[in-house]
Amino acid sequence: MKEKFSLWLDKFAGIAQKFSSFTAIKAITNGFMIAMPFIMVGSICTLINSIPYDPYTKFLTDTGLNNLLNTANQFTMGIVALIVAFSVAYNFTIEKGQSNGVAAGFVSVCCFLISNPMVALENGSLTINISTLGSSNMFTGIIVGLLSSLIFTYLVDRGFTIKMPESVPPETMKAFLSLIPAFAVIIIFSIINYGFGMTSFGSVSNMITQLIQTPLMGFGGTVWTLMLFYLLSNAVWFAGIHGIVVMSVLEPILITLDMQNVAAVEAGSAAVSIIGNNFKNVYAGMSGAGITIGLAILMMFFARSKRYKTVGKISLVPGLFCINEPVIFGTPIMFNVVMIIPFICLPILSIALAYGLTSIGVLPILSGVQLPWSTPCILLGFLLGGWRVALYQIFLIGLSVLIYYPFFKKIDNQAYIEETNV
Repeated sequence: MKEKFSLWLDKFAGIAQKFSSFTAIKAITNGFMIAMPFIMVGSICTLINSIPYDPYTKFLTDTGLNNLLNTANQFTMGIVALIVAFSVAYNFTIEKGQSNGVAAGFVSVCCFLISNPMVALENGSLTINISTLGSSNMFTGIIVGLLSSLIFTYLVDRGFTIKMPESVPPETMKAFLSLIPAFAVIIIFSIINYGFGMTSFGSVSNMITQLIQTPLMGFGGTVWTLMLFYLLSNAVWFAGIHGIVVMSVLEPILITLDMQNVAAVEAGSAAVSIIGNNFKNVYAGMSGAGITIGLAILMMFFARSKRYKTVGKISLVPGLFCINEPVIFGTPIMFNVVMIIPFICLPILSIALAYGLTSIGVLPILSGVQLPWSTPCILLGFLLGGWRVALYQIFLIGLSVLIYYPFFKKIDNQAYIEETNV
């Protein structure tokens, strides 16, 4: 049975690794990594601006700091789709082995702006609604970034460039190298958007939102999808594969759901999406994959064997900051039929429980504010959902101890016997 399970996971892990190595997937993943600092800056400004304490709120209003924070949010997280359009195209071009990623990124920005509907002002001039540059158009940014850079790199590879003498400075050479591909890509997107302007969609971005983004958000925003992805991402740890190769597929959808919650709150409405990246981090990823904080506590305070006592000492503090590689590799979790059971089951149980409690109003819908992934347990819950979420995380630590206990005792007793030769 163990061999069959290991064989199945090896096969699935191989598929997951191959999928995550695709140029487009790597470009999206790395593109979001580039965009994340801007998302965090905007999120932190929103967090500072939304503390529900009347004297503090009055101080922000009287001093004008609330407008300053709103502006910082608007031009960081509020233009995240524009940033993603650049960063995805840049990374795609670099992954293709070309050096003109910056040019491809700016071409993508132009194509992204072209793909959005224009708004007519009273004086007859046209402009773009800044709201179309944010999370509501995230998938337009991703798709435009991929397609524009795909065409751009194809034209460069096929030699559709202006050749310059070697004596020309490198930056000048790069500029002329990108001229023909940039012109072609921008014209192509202009024609495509003009065509969509004569349809009921009105623009490329409207088409992508209606036919791609909305269905994907509906799929990725369900508790069943999150549980399935978490089951698979934690299962591949058994084969020694980092679970991020699985979760990276879903993460753009989860982050977009969070940012839409932030946008709703900024507009004076209530957040509506229970599922999001913060839901994943708070309820399923607390202390890292497998919610191993309970295992680290058991090792540090209750281990009989020197081996696991040592692992506990070096794992507990990092675990509080969501760094659990010491306990994962020190146990180890990989190829460990005993420990993989709670490692997989505990996050699934927590997701189901937290979703149920949120649905009936016991827990609040989490803020979409994006905080550093290493924010300590309990504090993370408090910042994103208040005292009730912090209390749930305290409960989750206890649940982690309880669920890991019988499995921990089995491996600890075996290690103790081996150490003492009893």
